[in-house]
Amino acid sequence: MEEIDKDLAYLLGALRDASVDIRERKNYEIKIAQKNKEWLQKLQSIIKQKFGYKGKITRHGKNYYILRITQKRVVEKIMQLAEIKIPQILWNTPAIIKGQPLDIQKEYLKGFFDAEAGLPGNPKKWKYISIREVLIKLKFKPTNLTWTSGVWQFRLTRKADIINFIEKIGSFHPDKIKNYTY
Repeated sequence: MEEIDKDLAYLLGALRDASVDIRERKNYEIKIAQKNKEWLQKLQSIIKQKFGYKGKITRHGKNYYILRITQKRVVEKIMQLAEIKIPQILWNTPAIIKGQPLDIQKEYLKGFFDAEAGLPGNPKKWKYISIREVLIKLKFKPTNLTWTSGVWQFRLTRKADIINFIEKIGSFHPDKIKNYTY
């Protein structure tokens, strides 16, 4: 099994927020749309460091930015590592992550959280973190997997689990870090 570092594991988790557009011999593109440009710059930095290509961040409307990776070689390598399939509903945790030590899996979880999970705006009202597999290994107690609002979800609902997640996993996403003051 190929070893990867924490930055690449984080990127693979963060790609859960990506969309992929492949049209053979025409278009190879991975896009990540986000309100927070600073978070996209973090991902752009990792992509530049790991693949020698940084992509481009552009503003769209008043409220969000898009990071585009359009170099065929980089798109194909990222898709291979992340085991990206089209449509996205077929994506799973990549085998390369499943075979890594827990400290690397934590970084994947952090990227996944930053891309897909949410915290209520008021920290005093935190009731859950929507994210699961590695959490159980790390002694968290997520709820059962349920189909809600068109997606599969599970949650961390115990205050101790939420605080433990913040302290042991954390986040690189500026908006989520801002909400960590409890």
